[in-house]
Amino acid sequence: TTTPFFFFKRATIMSADKMEATATAEVDEKLYSRQLYVMGHEAQRRMMASNALVIGVSGLGVEIAKNCILAGIHSVTLCDPNPVNSFDLGGNFYLNESQIGTSSRASLCAPKLAELNPYVSVKVADNLSSMSDMDALLALVDGMTAVVVTIPLPKETIIQINNKCRQQGACFIYSLTMSVFSMAFCDFGDNFVVSDKDGEAAAVSQIETILPENPAVVKVLEDQGRHGLETGDKVTFARLRGDVDGFLEDNKEYSVRVTGPYTFELIDVDLSQMEGTNSQTQGYITQVKQPVTMHFEPYDKKLQEPGEFMLSDFAKFDRPTVLHLGFQAIAEYMAKNDGELPSPGDTAAINQVMDIAKSLDTEKVLADNKAAERILTHLASGSKAVLSPMCATLGGMIGQEVLKACSAKFTPIQGFFYFDADETL
Repeated sequence: TTTPFFFFKRATIMSADKMEATATAEVDEKLYSRQLYVMGHEAQRRMMASNALVIGVSGLGVEIAKNCILAGIHSVTLCDPNPVNSFDLGGNFYLNESQIGTSSRASLCAPKLAELNPYVSVKVADNLSSMSDMDALLALVDGMTAVVVTIPLPKETIIQINNKCRQQGACFIYSLTMSVFSMAFCDFGDNFVVSDKDGEAAAVSQIETILPENPAVVKVLEDQGRHGLETGDKVTFARLRGDVDGFLEDNKEYSVRVTGPYTFELIDVDLSQMEGTNSQTQGYITQVKQPVTMHFEPYDKKLQEPGEFMLSDFAKFDRPTVLHLGFQAIAEYMAKNDGELPSPGDTAAINQVMDIAKSLDTEKVLADNKAAERILTHLASGSKAVLSPMCATLGGMIGQEVLKACSAKFTPIQGFFYFDADETL
């Protein structure tokens, strides 16, 4: 899950808009060759002008910070005044036993993280003495491109940070790992523009025929594979030959409506007047990749109406609803117990979490569902556990979400995402 390690030359940032490519930024093509192949120059410049705030530097937080630093964003600010505890040693590779209870996790990890890439500014938010200092915590959001929360915080705190991100135009990510269970939530704002939704090369196909209908129907050669288009895409034509010459123009963009893997319609193009002609059309179509605007819902609304979950395992299609309920129950338990998570093997605490889950279960997810109850029991019992493999796996995923926020390239997670390795228990 480690992001490739690259360097870039530091440049003066002239633009006030964090998401705009910076014309004065110089990209070292030799050092960035592999990453440029995937990201492109424009996305790389956006990353070089982006700042990320990581709240929580336990196992998951240090993985995300590491990946962002190795990818070469402009700066990473670490926010975690909490002292090291024994559970942190399960996933944070920069901490050791001698540091338990001494200094904050952020201050201990920052020097090591800074060594990964001397061209990335790694800072510690040392003006924050406690996570309950909301004014100081919210002030850190100013000037950030992406804000990532990686430790359990009160629901009201998460909502306030999310709302502040929306006000400032920053992308918000909330992600947790608890034992072999994990969750992620993304809110990139009301209108987040993705410059390239998949990073794939534009689709190109050879035309077999164009049917003179209203709307016009284009069929591509089947032996060259599917056209790879989606409804709403735009295409251009090249080297057109046949009776359509004069009706369709080379290099003009046409919107399509997909009707099959090898056929599509040209919206608002009427070729019915050509009916009866002996059409032997030749030519090529090329997809014109368009920016996509995505709408995200805030955390408080999505918590109550999660909608469709992004699946991590199709064999566990019913698991996200169970974990969504479970993580809410854990948050409610923390609110009732001074912010503390259940201790491993604490039967009373596990029963309390289960009772809370049943009270929140308006969808009857737990009704006559022993498997779901077992999942919630394991989640509650291991909620304090920090496991390196889970932190590395989710840290790679969330690191990519941060880079999507910074580069505006590739489609981000929309709403909630749940991942688990319960089969290991």
